[in-house]
Amino acid sequence: MLILHTSDLHLSEDKPKTIAALDELLRLANERSVDLMTIGGDLFDSAEDAEALRSKLRRKFTNNSFDILSIPGNHDIEAYALNLDYGPDITIVTEKPFKLIPKDDVTVTALPFTERPSEELLLNLKEAVGKTKASMLLLHCTLDIGFSTGDFGEGEAKDYFPISLATLGRLGYDYVLAGHFHKTTDIRKLGEKGWFVYPGSPISHSKKETGRRNAVLIDTSAETCQPVPLQCFYHDRFTVNVRPRAEEEAIRSIEKWVKERYNDDCSLEVIVDGFIDKDEKEFRNSIEEIVKDVELDYQCRNVTEVLKHPLFQRFKKKLAEGDVEQEEEIEAKVIDAMARLLRTRELRA
Repeated sequence: MLILHTSDLHLSEDKPKTIAALDELLRLANERSVDLMTIGGDLFDSAEDAEALRSKLRRKFTNNSFDILSIPGNHDIEAYALNLDYGPDITIVTEKPFKLIPKDDVTVTALPFTERPSEELLLNLKEAVGKTKASMLLLHCTLDIGFSTGDFGEGEAKDYFPISLATLGRLGYDYVLAGHFHKTTDIRKLGEKGWFVYPGSPISHSKKETGRRNAVLIDTSAETCQPVPLQCFYHDRFTVNVRPRAEEEAIRSIEKWVKERYNDDCSLEVIVDGFIDKDEKEFRNSIEEIVKDVELDYQCRNVTEVLKHPLFQRFKKKLAEGDVEQEEEIEAKVIDAMARLLRTRELRA
């Protein structure tokens, strides 16, 4: 059985790129001939958006060749208080504490948004593991593996359904398909058995969510979970730390990175810092010629005075003679210190 898993679309009437992301997911699901598409919560950004978009979405959730299964997330839990019609192809599970959905040789345990995992709920989830070929748990959760709250969406300051990989592993599911984590795709083994899947948001909702976006394709026959690239809007950021006399190399790396994303629907930022042996304005102009329509944060400093200084040249000779770890970091700190001292005249040129 083939399943395409996504989450956190945050569909919004005011953000048409979120609707375009849904269209891309439906296109991909059809192209890959999946049997089921799962959505791990926060299909809508708010209950108000769900109300505004519901009638328009019915056409998108009609006459697909696959079923769509979704659960509420913390953003759209209030949207499903009534038994409203979102289209014949989509099932939004609201039954508490959870509902078992059989599909071919798979049983999906769909867990609507819940703030905290009680011991009773965990015990019931463990007992609900199906006897079919593959068992899946669909939930909206905060995985306890060191993520920051910002990784779960802009402004999120609360851990919803906090849970560890070890606890999920003990439940015994073959696949745990989760939502709530926006930043990137994260696929992990659940001990000796099972997979945990965070697809990440299918579009970048904030500048923290960088890089091309993915959904995840699960093949229960092959027992695989693979990221699948999406043609959706994303933010991306490239940081270049320039070293003296390596300015042209830095320019080539920026040009290559920008060209690789030229045809994408994206918002790009280039951060250029470090030390240069060229005129600061001329170097900036060289970069601006290749980063048109790209946000540029230019932080380079000319350090020609330092490079010519006899004290620095003796330092470089000693550094080259020794077997020193983190040579570039040490050199950068020395250049910075000497540049400051020369500027305040505590060190003579």
